[in-house]
Amino acid sequence: MAQYIFTINGKDYKVDVKSIEGTLAVIEVNGKTVKVNIKDLGKREMVKKPKFDNSLCCVDEIVPVSNKPIVIKSSLPGVILKVMVREGEQVKSGQDVIVMEAMKMENQIQATVSGTVKKIYVKEGDTIQQDTPLIEIEA
Repeated sequence: MAQYIFTINGKDYKVDVKSIEGTLAVIEVNGKTVKVNIKDLGKREMVKKPKFDNSLCCVDEIVPVSNKPIVIKSSLPGVILKVMVREGEQVKSGQDVIVMEAMKMENQIQATVSGTVKKIYVKEGDTIQQDTPLIEIEA
């Protein structure tokens, strides 16, 4: 149906809405399919979208305005299970870069921007705390 990126507690989750029937939705979050209940919090309003000639506009990728490196930090304490990239490697936004275990679950940490891996702050087996820098990407 549609794809979204939800930001929850500072962490981005790629969500693919598979179907919605009444108040039940089937969604895929970071590769795992789950069923969720939806509550309508208010009346929906129709908003007119501005008209434009999309033949004049092409956007392949959103790039940050600043060239300042982006540091991805852990949102939870846990253990680094796998580092999937190397320093100097090119990554794309949404690409899995680290797998960590937190609260007895494996979590895929994804690049939030496309660019070059400038620095990796952790290695496999490291025990980390919340807000620990994991990886730095130069856009």
